Parts: sequence; C-alpha cells; structure tokens
Amino acid sequence: MITFTHVSKAFDTLKVLDDLSFHIAADQIVGVVGPSGSGKTTILKLITGILRADEGTVTVADGAVGYVFQEPRLLPWRNALDNVAAPLRARGRDKAAARSAAAHWLDRVGLAGFERYHPAELSGGMAQRVSIARAFAAEPRILLMDEPFGNVDATLKDSLMGILQAIIKERLTTVVYVTHELPEALRLADRVVELTPGHSLRELDLSDRGAVARQWLAAALGDLDVRR
Repeated sequence: MITFTHVSKAFDTLKVLDDLSFHIAADQIVGVVGPSGSGKTTILKLITGILRADEGTVTVADGAVGYVFQEPRLLPWRNALDNVAAPLRARGRDKAAARSAAAHWLDRVGLAGFERYHPAELSGGMAQRVSIARAFAAEPRILLMDEPFGNVDATLKDSLMGILQAIIKERLTTVVYVTHELPEALRLADRVVELTPGHSLRELDLSDRGAVARQWLAAALGDLDVRR
C-alpha cells in the first residue's frame, strides 16, 4: 500500500530523514511516534506528494487520500455541513448527494443538529470532529492523521479517539497516525514505528503494550526531572 525505499530528505542543510525504508500494508493502522523535528510530518507530506524525496522512492497505491491536521482548518465562511460537503462537490458530487453524505458523517461524529453552525460558533473539539467527518466523507483508501488531538484536553481527546476507533474498525482504511504521545499510538495502531533525532527508525514490539507504555512513561518522567 505504502512503501518507503531508502528515502532521504533534507531542508537546506538540515537532514530530517536518512535512508528510511519501511512498508505499510493495506488496511493497517500504523502509529509514527517521535519528538518534534524527527520527521513525522515529513513522512506524511511525502506520502501525499506535497514533498518529494531527495533520494530513494515513495510508492503509494492508487486511491483517495484523506488528511486530518492538528488544527481543523475549516473554511470560516461555510457552516459545518458545507465544510464537509465542499471536497465532495470539488470531486463532482452533486449538491444534494454531497450534503446528504456530509450530514451522515456529522451524525457519526456526534454533531447532528450542528450542521448550520459556523466554525466560530463551535468549540475546538467540535471543530476537530467536523474535520474528521470531512476526511471520512471522502471515503479515503488512505487516511493520514497529523497529531489530530494535540490541541484538546485529555477528556475530550479520549472521546474523540473513541469515535475514531469506532469508525476505523468498520471501514477498510489504511491509517498513518502521527503523534509524539506513544499512548495514543498504542491505543489506535496495529504497528508503531519510532523516529529518533538521529534519523533512524525502529519498530516497537507490541506483544506487551502495557510494558511499552510503562517504559515510555518512565522515560518521560525522567526527562521532566532532568529539565527541573
């Protein structure tokens, strides 16, 4: 479905990815974790074709690609229904069909009754749910998620992740989920790969997810102690 073969990418003199090779099979949910600046978002941009590798190749199977950003990126002059319907209209769907699909997906993310609300009238969590509805309404074969819950509190994050899990479970969608929070990836993903500041990539052994989470927490708490 998605294959990176000896991929390197730099921005001016800053090398972000160095000789990166890995494969994501169809319908897998893969978490990509790592600190800021390790190249997580760059991987997503290479998959979409927004960026091109300096060396190596990125191969992506045919099919629609959906993208959920850290911030909702809604059009402020359009209401929730039309924000979700807009990409469908751009792909040739007639107005009635696009709005019907948009209403269905807003209902799926718990926003039935808020179709006519504009982004400024929605909370941050509600706006992010609109962005998730917009992504799934396009029926993507591949869904890319770039720290989609980084700006919401823990309670709302738990709710949004529950909605996301339920939708992904019933759809045949390949998901690449980028986050710097390992527990998020452990909750959603079939596989988790870790990028390091040294540009290397390692696959985490998820046979004992609890142990992986405990190790991550211990390391995070150790970093806090060092910073203090």
